[in-house]
Amino acid sequence: MSEELITPKEACKMLGVSASTLRRWAYQGVIRYVKLPSGKLRYYKSDIEKILRRKT
Repeated sequence: MSEELITPKEACKMLGVSASTLRRWAYQGVIRYVKLPSGKLRYYKSDIEKILRRKT
């Protein structure tokens, strides 16, 4: 079973951060991402939810 992937826009909205912050976290290994053949990034929704749980 594959994990749900979300767009950068969706991830930014869920986390309340800018696109540059999201990219920085991805490149620092804070959040996992997948680079599609088109070059676009997608983020694991489960990682976003983990970050949100830690913030509360």
